Amino acid sequence: MKTKITVLLSVFLLAGFCSQISFAQAQEQKPQLFMIYDVVVKPAMVAGFEAAAKGEWALAVEGKSPYLWKTYSSDDLHYYFLTPMKNYADIDAMDKTSEEMRKKLGEERFKANDKAYDGTFEYLRIGFIYLRPDLSYAPEKTALKPEEANSLFWGLCYVESGKEAEFEKVFKEYVAEYKNKNIATGFTTYEGGFGTEVPFYFFAMSAKSIIEVFIEDEKATKMVGEEKSKELGNKMMGTLRKYEFKTGRYRPDLSYIPEVKEPVK
Repeated sequence: MKTKITVLLSVFLLAGFCSQISFAQAQEQKPQLFMIYDVVVKPAMVAGFEAAAKGEWALAVEGKSPYLWKTYSSDDLHYYFLTPMKNYADIDAMDKTSEEMRKKLGEERFKANDKAYDGTFEYLRIGFIYLRPDLSYAPEKTALKPEEANSLFWGLCYVESGKEAEFEKVFKEYVAEYKNKNIATGFTTYEGGFGTEVPFYFFAMSAKSIIEVFIEDEKATKMVGEEKSKELGNKMMGTLRKYEFKTGRYRPDLSYIPEVKEPVK
């Protein structure tokens, strides 16, 4: 899949695809660009799709690809592959790396792995998003180790055109309230770019299990205060044309983290 960047991107540019997902705690103080593959897998073909993804991982390891990807799966069988990028020019660099790996390891091996995906998914979409640290909250102390917080809740916020500033103001209020109350549960917010239904934002919360995500969110609501939480919730909803949510998990078994230290995690 990662070896088809040029073809897939050209399709994306023509079709204007919409992607949706989210992840990881915000650490950088400036927006970070990510490219996302959103793959809708057929229920009966989950094992086959994951086997193909692991085959792609093996090729990346052998070819020592410098480009990482983190994988997430939602309970409605969407698989999301998230790759950090310096800028859009990275697309050409990634494509060049892919071509070099094909020559080094053998074109036939890549074709065989590409074919392994055949019939395993309904469709694939590509989009670009920005991590927004200014709209995110990372607690100073947390009881969870990063590897323990693999269950995720994603809130998908489709904002009314022209209400982006109003929406962001509300999220900055959330950040301020969580900081003031020293709440132990964080959230990470992303803004949609090319390939998403702009204006579009989404936030992610994580815990050991999805039940704990809701339990921790309820604790946060009580600490902020029922009235204040209701006020902020109403203000946020007042900026939206649509709101959806998903639950899922981080998939380290389908993720590729190169040995070379990356500037972004």
